[in-house]
Amino acid sequence: MEVKEDQENGYRDDEYIDKFLATAGVVQHETQRDIIIQNARICEEQLILREYEQNTQVHHRYAIELTESCIQISNFVQDVFYQQIPYALGILVLFVVLVIYFMPEGTRIGFIVGLMFGGLAITIVSWGAFYFAGSCLNKIILQAVAGKKELFDYMYMQGFGLIMLAMAVVYFLFIIVYFIFRSMSELEKEQTQEKLLDMGIHCCGYALGIIVAGFVYRESTSILARSIFNSIDGLIKTDKNLSFNNPYISQPTKILYVIQNVLATQVTNILDSAICIAALSVAAFAMLANSEEIAKENITWRTLLSPTIYLCVNCFCAVVIQMLKTIYYSDETVRFTKVNVQLQILFCNIVSLFIFGLMTTLTYLKEFNMKGKDSSESVQKSTITQQTIIYCCILGQFTNLALLGLVEWLTSHGCQPVRNMALSSCERVPTQSSNFSSYLGNIGQIFVVLTLGILIAAAHGLAGYAGLLAAGCGFLINIMIIVPIYFIGSQSADAYKLCLAAHVQQGITDRIYRVSWAARNYMIYLKITNGGAAVLLALVYMGCSLYLMKDETNPTYDFIGVFGILYGFMVMYLVKGLTIGSIVTISKEFYLNIYESGVAAEIAKSNTEQLDNYRLNKVLQSLVWAISIFVVDTIALLGFGYFFGKRGTPGLLMGIVLISLLQIFTSIIQGTSIKNSRFYIECMKTQLISLADDKVNKKSKTYHAYVYADMESTVQQESTAIPLIVYLLYNTIVIVALFPLFGGVGDLFGAAAPPASG
Repeated sequence: MEVKEDQENGYRDDEYIDKFLATAGVVQHETQRDIIIQNARICEEQLILREYEQNTQVHHRYAIELTESCIQISNFVQDVFYQQIPYALGILVLFVVLVIYFMPEGTRIGFIVGLMFGGLAITIVSWGAFYFAGSCLNKIILQAVAGKKELFDYMYMQGFGLIMLAMAVVYFLFIIVYFIFRSMSELEKEQTQEKLLDMGIHCCGYALGIIVAGFVYRESTSILARSIFNSIDGLIKTDKNLSFNNPYISQPTKILYVIQNVLATQVTNILDSAICIAALSVAAFAMLANSEEIAKENITWRTLLSPTIYLCVNCFCAVVIQMLKTIYYSDETVRFTKVNVQLQILFCNIVSLFIFGLMTTLTYLKEFNMKGKDSSESVQKSTITQQTIIYCCILGQFTNLALLGLVEWLTSHGCQPVRNMALSSCERVPTQSSNFSSYLGNIGQIFVVLTLGILIAAAHGLAGYAGLLAAGCGFLINIMIIVPIYFIGSQSADAYKLCLAAHVQQGITDRIYRVSWAARNYMIYLKITNGGAAVLLALVYMGCSLYLMKDETNPTYDFIGVFGILYGFMVMYLVKGLTIGSIVTISKEFYLNIYESGVAAEIAKSNTEQLDNYRLNKVLQSLVWAISIFVVDTIALLGFGYFFGKRGTPGLLMGIVLISLLQIFTSIIQGTSIKNSRFYIECMKTQLISLADDKVNKKSKTYHAYVYADMESTVQQESTAIPLIVYLLYNTIVIVALFPLFGGVGDLFGAAAPPASG
């Protein structure tokens, strides 16, 4: 096989490009001509012998295949979104049909208005997530030509732009909804606590609109991506030559390998962030309306919108901080990436301290109570001050920092636990990698639960459930910087895979690889932030439910309360089991041509048709499964509320939150550690894996054990994102919105409270 060598400067001259265009036949690619020309400067060209083309020698031009593959990836990812839109509208209508009978009196219209605005918000955010995730891979590779600073800047700005879009859309529509609700409640004429509590239910409709439509955009996408991963990861990773001209694996299979990572990491995690942001803003309305003092004051709107104001002010600060994203320069790409990421986190946390101090004094009363409206004494909190709110915000922020450092140490391939895992497996005990990851997950869980437990106890002791709200705000405050850091790791990993497949020149490939090597250790920051914030917010919504139950209805110590806890466990295990079952079912059938054969032109046409047909079929299956699981979960909740009412609901809420907490952080630690350990042995020569002509022996049983352990954790633990986060927030918010059902007597103990008309 004859291979043209790269020039020393790593970039081909114009004479080569003229010859390339003269012989490549790219007339049909006029719309992508500029990109093809740029790719031709950095991609190799090979004269190869293709056995399935009658042993003829052909020029294999990776520049064209790289361009076409990136276009196919972009089209596939965006077409997934467009295929999901009608189902998102359908699931919102289905949700209204399921719950409209149980809505509180006088809130139905406002709730449905909020639901539709929430569905619109998550649709716009999803469009941004799908569009940016699929369209920038080729540009990332081209940015690496200029240098590591330009590469770092470009990927950072992709993530920064996307999280700013998400926040702008969620908050802009939320403010519109707020003024609509004010008008509907006639607050200008008379502002009462009862009206504010009804507005809290309306706002819950907005959060549920985002979450319910999120079952389509987020959950079905996660199911689709993980089923693709389960189908082809073992095939791809045990192949020795990941290349577009490899006759052993078809191009659609390799394209799908990149697509699943784009969907499972970038799209799902940014949607998790958008859902948490919306849940935080709505939680302030639902919780702080329980203060009679806040309801009577002129600054009511500032207090109810306080988390929104905090994050909006921090957005402006983040715009300044991102200008310093490459303030530190080093010739070593790994050190350059690592130090700049750490400086971004440091700057943002320092600024957040001033925001908490200043904005709390502007948005909160100097002193107020949280007694609700005829609520039980067990949830009431007297004498909450501005200082206690500030303390709770700072506690949430520092807890987030502590967990980031702890979990990074447990999962980073630069730290000892993961490197020990990489050395633990051997030919004799190939399952040791899975065992070691379980060990890290369980040991790490001890520190995570202890740290969060201290935060929850301290915040609740200082300011009750309002303190938990403030702690959640502090936990989530730096999301504008953490999302761009995540995108650097995720996008560089995808670009690196494409560089290998397209035979991009070694210097460019190494540059992207080194950024990926450093940045992937910090991808866990976003998972920790989203997961911890979701748990804290779920506890806030649990408090909202308890406030609405009016009297002393918290017997979690009796049989019904214990049964409620166990039922909460059951509900979350049910949705997790059904999700795993959906992935297993969808991944069973993989009807793409794994092995290519035939003439190149025929292969290219067939590849496009195969991808389109595969997308239509698999996306439909994932949508059906996601909507079905949503319906099962909703019916399970409504059934429990109907039969057990307020006797069992506190236990149900506690069970849902507790099991979600354990599942989320076990997944984060266990799944990420196995992924980084696998990446470590892929890219480094170790005592276990060593070949003279290859960095990784992908035929060894030891390496296969890591591949299979990674596949298992991706399917079972959703290690690419966070498991159960959508169900956690959905289940706790829907109980607040339907409190007449869940706060009723319960059919087992008396006549169920009839739904109010109106």
